[in-house]
Amino acid sequence: MRQILKAFLIINCSFLIVNSSHAQLGAKKESFTHADTLRGTYGPGRDWWDATKYDLSVKFNLDDSTISGENIIQFKILKKGDSMQIDLQEPMILDGYQFSDGSDYPAKNIAKAFRKDGNAYFLAMPDLNNYLKPQFKKTLYVKIFFHGKPKVAVRPPWDGGVMWKKDKNKNPWISVACQGLGASVWYPCKDHQADEPDSAEMHITCPDSLFCVGNGRYRGKIDNHDGTATYDWAVVNPINNYCIIPYIGKYVHFGEVYKGEKGNLDMDYWVMDYNLDKAKEHFKDAKRMMEAFEHWFGPYPFYEDGYKLVDAPHLGMEHQSATAYGNNYQNGYRGTM
Repeated sequence: MRQILKAFLIINCSFLIVNSSHAQLGAKKESFTHADTLRGTYGPGRDWWDATKYDLSVKFNLDDSTISGENIIQFKILKKGDSMQIDLQEPMILDGYQFSDGSDYPAKNIAKAFRKDGNAYFLAMPDLNNYLKPQFKKTLYVKIFFHGKPKVAVRPPWDGGVMWKKDKNKNPWISVACQGLGASVWYPCKDHQADEPDSAEMHITCPDSLFCVGNGRYRGKIDNHDGTATYDWAVVNPINNYCIIPYIGKYVHFGEVYKGEKGNLDMDYWVMDYNLDKAKEHFKDAKRMMEAFEHWFGPYPFYEDGYKLVDAPHLGMEHQSATAYGNNYQNGYRGTM
């Protein structure tokens, strides 16, 4: 009987995932463009390198809804390549890049030798091929500088982008939902689900009156002494690009420890301050859910990064180790139970 129930659950979960994906990505396309080919294929700008880590630093500017920063991509060379495809969707702008072997970056020279093709940038690699003399399987780094005013989400999470919202107390509340669009809607990356980084760090700068929640473990806060603070988070498990998400707002925290199949699992809850009492009651089911899922499907796969539910300015999304929650503390989809 247990095996039959397990099979039933798997089939139903698969059905929900397929239908959810269809809803998020929109209707089936009848024709494909050159831009679709660059986005969807694992072409010569991608197949020679393996992304192993993202180290993402981004400043959110609330006054004009712009962002700026850099992404250090650690990668491994698989074979000889002529150019590196980096994805960054318009109207975001790639400003330049620097290759490094990890010991240091050029003090001044920020390369701007790239060819732009829609939402793809193809980086020239003179430093990589001549100065660094890469060997196959060697680990190298590229630091990519960028800025711009990213696409605003129209109907998140289905029609995604960045959300510049206000909470019930009129405080800023910012996040991103980008499963359908891809993470390149707000930061430069290898935006293909065939290659996800093995780990990631996120350093988010925002007003120091707010708090930023991210994926994985909280590493601390740096006061910039200019009215802003930088919040550091780190993920040690492989993670898909679209799951790397900041949540910026007037958050308060509570948590518990679940004694699970792989030991102690930290279960943390980050909610709007006015939702604290409701969350403490409603999220009692989170531990029960974890017990049920581990019973039927095995251990939660991200013990090292913990488990979080985070109030979000949209309905919700399964961001790894930091799930966006926006169902207004109701049972069932929008209170249908």
